Amino acid sequence: MTEKGERNACVSILSDPSEVVDLSATPAPSRAEPSLRDRLRTDTRDAHEALDASFSDMFADASGAQYRRFIAMNREAHEAIEPVLAGSPLGRPGAGGDHADRLDAAQRDAQALGIEPRPASPFPLPRPDIFEAFGIAYVLEGSRLGAKYMLRAINRDERLSGARWPTHYLEASSDARPFTRLLDRMAAEPASEDDMRRATAAADATFRYFRMLCGDDDERTTRA
Repeated sequence: MTEKGERNACVSILSDPSEVVDLSATPAPSRAEPSLRDRLRTDTRDAHEALDASFSDMFADASGAQYRRFIAMNREAHEAIEPVLAGSPLGRPGAGGDHADRLDAAQRDAQALGIEPRPASPFPLPRPDIFEAFGIAYVLEGSRLGAKYMLRAINRDERLSGARWPTHYLEASSDARPFTRLLDRMAAEPASEDDMRRATAAADATFRYFRMLCGDDDERTTRA
């Protein structure tokens, strides 16, 4: 990948890693019709791109204002969504303990950036079924490869690296294994057309929730 292409990949903050790397541990289904992963990727593309557009100038903004919005958004999202998934039939992805705690990492970055804590807004799907949980987790866990490229971009840019741009959250999010396991679980669950519709509707609602959290609200952050 060229440096320009890598920089563009960084902006895709909530990406399906399977679009960029070969997740060989999760083979594509042999059937001709689209898999649940295919449907999630295609049916939520517009919502995904709309969220990415909210941070399109993040790396051009050396002041860190957009990065603070990004960290604040993710801290609140994990705080609200992780308990929802933990109580769902899916469970919390990566709960085996072999991965870094993304909420804790986001909280550490938020503190370093002077982001004032506030209660997370209620998540719109408090009791998802298994397919709705798949859709929610697809969005939450699908950001992991984008985080890897964002981390690389920050480390290579002297304007961005250092204490002003703490990267605990990006470091904790750069492990793709929980997302790979999610894809395995999705592939193992037979899905009807109605199941797929519920999953994609839940994913779309999750993207909208992220966009709501990143709304312009200057009072939610302060400079350290």
